[in-house]
Amino acid sequence: MELGYPNGVATPNLPLEGQIIRVADEFDAITSKRQYKSHVGVCDTLKILIDKTHPDKNINPKVGKVNPKVVKALIKVVIDDTEYEIYNLEMYLDYIKKEINRLEQITNYKNKMDAAKSESDKAYYANGIKMLLDNGETMQNYQQVLQEYNQAYVVRQQGMDKLVQELKDIKKLKV
Repeated sequence: MELGYPNGVATPNLPLEGQIIRVADEFDAITSKRQYKSHVGVCDTLKILIDKTHPDKNINPKVGKVNPKVVKALIKVVIDDTEYEIYNLEMYLDYIKKEINRLEQITNYKNKMDAAKSESDKAYYANGIKMLLDNGETMQNYQQVLQEYNQAYVVRQQGMDKLVQELKDIKKLKV
């Protein structure tokens, strides 16, 4: 029989608080990247903890090393946290997309300004461009800013895709 804290109490007799701390500590230890080990993903970590809920014939044939109720609660917290992270990432992607649209509008105005025949039309588009430029942006650097936003969008979208897939995988887990 596996012994634990406090005072060598058997696993099923550990106070609930101790069981929660044990699962949280194991989750943190497995998912944390360290110099001596690589990162283990959240879904794989939850699978490891689920395996520890199953009884071990050598230690105790009736109960596992960790409380399944605690692991279920952890999975719910992870799902809620991941959904919140996805929500925030969606908001950020919307912001980036608006910035891309604004900067692309500058390109459209610049093209129209360059093609304009009259000075009043050129001045009209130049004023439109000035209104669209944000702090620190100029006609000389806005295309670089646009390129950076496009790159950021691609990277964040890839992160979003991974999170959505991870959430689907987590929701399939059974304790």
